[in-house]
Amino acid sequence: MSKTRQIAFVPAFAVAFCFAGVLQLQAADTPAAPPNARELTEKVIRDVLAVLRDPKNSVADRRDKVQQIAYDNLNFDVMARLSLGQYYRGLTDAQKSQYADAFKQHVTNTYRHTTDHYTDEDIKVTGDRKEAKEDWTVMTQIIDNKGSQVVKVDYRLRLKDGAWKVIDLTIDGVSLVSNFRSQFQAIMNNGGIEKLLQLLREKNAANDK
Repeated sequence: MSKTRQIAFVPAFAVAFCFAGVLQLQAADTPAAPPNARELTEKVIRDVLAVLRDPKNSVADRRDKVQQIAYDNLNFDVMARLSLGQYYRGLTDAQKSQYADAFKQHVTNTYRHTTDHYTDEDIKVTGDRKEAKEDWTVMTQIIDNKGSQVVKVDYRLRLKDGAWKVIDLTIDGVSLVSNFRSQFQAIMNNGGIEKLLQLLREKNAANDK
């Protein structure tokens, strides 16, 4: 991964991992209108940047808060399925469960430390568009502390049970899910699901700290 993308992953994944539902201020007797994907993204970005910039939050606090909110608000099941592609259909129910758990831990362990390196980058929403399967993409720019664009990040969201959740993100044209899929399919071609599970478990054991 290039240095530019490494920098971009810091705020990008912090926002994705903190993709939480937003309560809108309203009268008690007025039903809430669910936020659309862009409105939710904008609100979450403001909330996440406030957390990252709060000097009272320790490094450990940041990691723990990000991880827990990630578990609640990313659609890891969809991400796992898309990352395995055609091979997912051939798994048994037990293998699907084991793979989903290992994938979730792998993603979390890989990116939970990104908040450690935040250096006051900003995030600006630049547009949004409807996708196939009723998904929605929200386009953003990462801006450094000098006001220059670092990289473009697109968040793909899917509505489930009345809540928008991130199912992929693309940094300068490179999709997280596609990146995982290319790695995982190479392993599946040369060892199958048991080999992939073994490698994921080994990486999780090494990074679970």
